[in-house]
Amino acid sequence: MHVGIDIEQFATDPYGSGIQRVLQYLAKEWPGERVQADFVVPRGRGFALLSPVQAADVLSVPFEPRGDGDLRAAVTSALDRQEAPVVMAGDLLALHDAWLLPEVSYLPSVLERFALFSRCMPTAAIGYDALPMTEPANYRFPPGSAAWVSEYFRLLAVADSVVCISDYARDSILGRLRRDPARPICVAHPGGDHIPIRQPRIDQQSRFDASPVFVRLGTLEARKRPIEILRAFRLARARGVDAELVFVGGASASDSAINDEIATATREPGIRWVQHATDAEVHALVHAAGAMLSVGVEGYGIPVLEAIRLGTPVLFAGIQPAAELMLGGGAFRIDASSPETLADALEEAARPGMLDGMHEGLRPESVPTWATFAQTVVDHLVD
Repeated sequence: MHVGIDIEQFATDPYGSGIQRVLQYLAKEWPGERVQADFVVPRGRGFALLSPVQAADVLSVPFEPRGDGDLRAAVTSALDRQEAPVVMAGDLLALHDAWLLPEVSYLPSVLERFALFSRCMPTAAIGYDALPMTEPANYRFPPGSAAWVSEYFRLLAVADSVVCISDYARDSILGRLRRDPARPICVAHPGGDHIPIRQPRIDQQSRFDASPVFVRLGTLEARKRPIEILRAFRLARARGVDAELVFVGGASASDSAINDEIATATREPGIRWVQHATDAEVHALVHAAGAMLSVGVEGYGIPVLEAIRLGTPVLFAGIQPAAELMLGGGAFRIDASSPETLADALEEAARPGMLDGMHEGLRPESVPTWATFAQTVVDHLVD
């Protein structure tokens, strides 16, 4: 079997995110014994066919430290240095037995190609997290793009098969997109083993007993409850909790008011916001923290797995599939139904010995693996 994997969306609009991490490790861990894969990207008037190794090189670029911050230029440079065969659009139909759309895309060229190929061969897609129908505050579509947004979700509903990153994603696609449950659909959990296991930073004096650091990792979208976390932290500080809160990640793309409130809050003692950090810097911040906070709605939550691999427990609330998987192995459910109850949880975690006990319960070796994720995708294509 020979599958074409369309990554034009990434090449056109690269971003360092959970979706890109899925693409990166789909390429790195692709098991080629049963299914040959071409990662397909436009080149000139045709399409370059990248091997999984070449695709992994391109997809890893934004995760490497960069001085200029221009992701598109870095990706373009990585693509240009790949010596790959170039074919015309008609050749793609002749060469491949199946077609996979592995990321969210609203590009007309990507969606038109998927619709065309669906009439000639089996098609599959990877289904991701919160939909506009479940988290409308998370989405602000550019004018004129609504039709293509609708087309993407229509294709997700009618693709021959869909591999979802979580039960929540699957249930959303079946319920909100009304995908026929008789059509093939399965769940494959993304991995966390791209992070080497680190031991918790606890010394004999129990370093987390005084001034613990709570880190919150990810973009400041409303569904991830950054403002609720901020307000709860302020309440905990007002009660006398000596702690620090560090936001790590980019600004909200859909709500500038969130960004403004977090930026203003950094003038207060104990509150920081770190943007544009490299992977190494993110890992250092998470590894040094007493606990990571993951509150709100996550389609999956790769950062939860990363934190546990880095030796840091996770306090979570809301829809958190990855944290649910790691319940009892480094993830601890808290009540964040109001700022007051979340403040209670922060106050409890800051008590002497509490974080030490959480660190002792870490099971980083039990996080899902990328090899299993990639194998499940391949098995679903074959079946």
